[in-house]
Amino acid sequence: MLIVSFLWLIFSLPVLTIVPASAALFHTLSKVVFPPGKGNGVFKVFFESYKENLIIGIKLNLLIILMVLITAEGLWTGYQIWRINIWGMLYMMLGIIIAFVVITAIVHIPPVLSYFEAPVSSVIRMAVYFAIRKPLRSILFTLLFVLMIYFIEAFPLALLIVPALYGDLIRAPLNRDFMIFAKENNLETDNIEEINEEEIISEQSTYDLDRKLNKKEKNK
Repeated sequence: MLIVSFLWLIFSLPVLTIVPASAALFHTLSKVVFPPGKGNGVFKVFFESYKENLIIGIKLNLLIILMVLITAEGLWTGYQIWRINIWGMLYMMLGIIIAFVVITAIVHIPPVLSYFEAPVSSVIRMAVYFAIRKPLRSILFTLLFVLMIYFIEAFPLALLIVPALYGDLIRAPLNRDFMIFAKENNLETDNIEEINEEEIISEQSTYDLDRKLNKKEKNK
């Protein structure tokens, strides 16, 4: 986890590469650091994922910056006029709702990018979908993210472990949702999982899933 956090820090230094570096972090945690991985090949897996998602990740990074600026401007404008009349209050309330969707979607973008091969528009749509599908959990993830930032600010050396720690804390529930979503929509993922008929535990490609199910049918 220390190595993955350090790699994330190094590859995030250009700022515009934070999203692909974060996607590589989630991918490496799921595929190498924790089961079914064996902790081998951390550098190789991280770099391959980073390189694969670099271009689309930079595009997403730029869009995130744009969305944050527009949302912040909207909230500031709403704050200036919310006391004037009822329309100002409604504008402010709408801005808060939009800000919630934007922030929680941003938290989900790197994990989605690490699991699905999709264009920018699809990654954003899936991030929004997973964010609003379980709003309470999304709020928890966001608060946890803010807490981690505060912790880093208080103890800068924590930056060497906090990225991987945060990824580990949100990894399991997202793994489950991603794999259920992939199964329902016949999407391919780049991860391996153990599956049973009633519950999806971790990740695996749709091809392997179909192969297992077909094998069971033949045996019957």
